[in-house]
Amino acid sequence: MIYDEASDSYVPAPKDMIKTIVDRIVPADIYLEIRSDVIEFIDSSEMIPQIWVDLAKFVGENIESYDGILITHGTDTMHYTSAALSFMLRNLNKPVVLTGSMIPILEEGSDGVRNFLDSLTFLTKVSIGGVFLVFDGKIISGVRARKISSSDFGAFVSVNSEYVGYIENGIVNLNSKKVGTSSKQSEGAVYAETNLDNSVALIKLFPGFKPKILEDLAEAGIKGIVLESFGSGGARVTEPLSLIDAIKKLRERGIPVFVTSQCYLKGVVRFGPKPYYVAKRLMEAGAVSLHDMLSEVAVVKLMWVLGRVSAYDEIINMMLTNFAGEIKSET
Repeated sequence: MIYDEASDSYVPAPKDMIKTIVDRIVPADIYLEIRSDVIEFIDSSEMIPQIWVDLAKFVGENIESYDGILITHGTDTMHYTSAALSFMLRNLNKPVVLTGSMIPILEEGSDGVRNFLDSLTFLTKVSIGGVFLVFDGKIISGVRARKISSSDFGAFVSVNSEYVGYIENGIVNLNSKKVGTSSKQSEGAVYAETNLDNSVALIKLFPGFKPKILEDLAEAGIKGIVLESFGSGGARVTEPLSLIDAIKKLRERGIPVFVTSQCYLKGVVRFGPKPYYVAKRLMEAGAVSLHDMLSEVAVVKLMWVLGRVSAYDEIINMMLTNFAGEIKSET
């Protein structure tokens, strides 16, 4: 982003800005090894699934020619994009890194220079496959990142999972427990699964939530819902305003309702064993626990799943399958 005096606001930089950035901050000894391309220059708040498709296609078609690929991205939806690429890119045997900055990279005091160079360090010194965020010296799985600040340099954290590693002074320290164990991949060439269906909804519950909203979503053509519940899977299950009938009706129409937690850092939905009564009622009505999956990741994964299957049971089976380290089994 750059400051535009005419509009008195920060706007997307021109497409040739990436060359200026590379010229200014990349050390000369690795400069010649870098190829830069522009997919889209936008404020990341304007992200849409079609851009994920374009990115996935680009990575799939080009990654075999490089040690890895670095995607510079606005921070507001970077974790959504990292999740999307984690599902869409199959058989990754090289790193794909997303990074950005809280202060525009060409402004004084920007954290972007460090994040950019840390990302290049990771790409050139590490040969593990997968999608990662590199930010403020931290390496985060693409399906475990969450933005927790709109201003601090440490804007992203790893939720319900340890950090993949850290980068300090040009040295990469990987967490051995997180390397090579998180992704369900098959051997073969890298390819992109680019069918996405955004007929989905992410609903955050609140006291007084009207169940009819869920039924209205079905009338609007929504094919799957992620319900952000209280605590470990709680919601109102007694009248008035019980969710039970609405969830049953959605199930009868073949529209699955998946449950995540509103808890920001350590949210885990527990439908069993020995769940809270309210969680048990949701489960009996047909709601499906996504256990420790992040809500942002769940809604992106649901788009990807709906792009591949349409049968109710198949949707649920795929949502509960761990493809990229996004979900642990509920015990």
